[in-house]
Amino acid sequence: MENQMDGRSCRTTNAFSRRTLLAAGASVVASGSSWAAADPGRPIVMGQVSLSFYAVTGAVVQEVLERLGHSVVVRQGPHEEMFPLLGQGAIDLMAAAWLPEGHATYWARYGGMAKEVATLYSGARFFWGVPDYVPEGDVKSITDLLKPEVAARMTKLIQGIGTGATITVFSQKAVGEYGLDAVGYMFRPGTAAEWVGTYDAAAHERRWIVFPTWAPQYLNRGGKIRPLEDPRGILGGVNRASLVGPQDRIAALPPATRAALARIDLGLEGVTEMDWFVNVDKKTPREAARIWMAANDSRVAGWLKT
Repeated sequence: MENQMDGRSCRTTNAFSRRTLLAAGASVVASGSSWAAADPGRPIVMGQVSLSFYAVTGAVVQEVLERLGHSVVVRQGPHEEMFPLLGQGAIDLMAAAWLPEGHATYWARYGGMAKEVATLYSGARFFWGVPDYVPEGDVKSITDLLKPEVAARMTKLIQGIGTGATITVFSQKAVGEYGLDAVGYMFRPGTAAEWVGTYDAAAHERRWIVFPTWAPQYLNRGGKIRPLEDPRGILGGVNRASLVGPQDRIAALPPATRAALARIDLGLEGVTEMDWFVNVDKKTPREAARIWMAANDSRVAGWLKT
């Protein structure tokens, strides 16, 4: 999956060194003036976490900005790299921050000078799930994983994604808080490819497996993963995914651009569909965004209205 994030939508990033981008950002902070007055040719630098559902979300924002006449440079990396760039003012926009809970720790540390520009989608959440072939009568809640008959059949290794991801932090806590480690369960961080590969292999073999995931995410399409109840609330509640950016950068954008960005609303289903295009239909994030935007052209036109 991560290799797919290095598609055509982000190739222009390589043309800019870290030093160049930081210097460009500093020039706008120092000037406090409009984009046109500061540097008519300077691109908007947008950051995103290097997972496919963030990439398609960012691709829609990039497409909107380009239709408004802006050039865009995309920077991407893991959570622990992207949020510090927001705090440093090294990026102008970030798509997206999950608030109020999902990225609360990162936001508290790096979001002091930033503001929310738009709610790109609502209903975002983390959860543990099991494949739909695992009977709900046997496994409905995380607490059911402790049942001797379930623990005997369930794969004990719970494969996650990177160490800086919130779902990883929450999942590590859940293993201890629910006492799952006492009966042999273990959470292991890894790459996105390892995470999906573990699920695919288990589903192919119809093995029982615990899958730490979130919505929106392409594997949720079609209802193949059943969320487990989390009676302790360790995995958090419902979030909004916000387009955010340093306050001075947002204030310096043309009013028409700010207004258009504020109207972007993808919905959970829209992001899930575009994520499917990337991971199943093998489209690039930009291709997925354009396919979805073309199918929702009246909606997009409403964002761009003057």
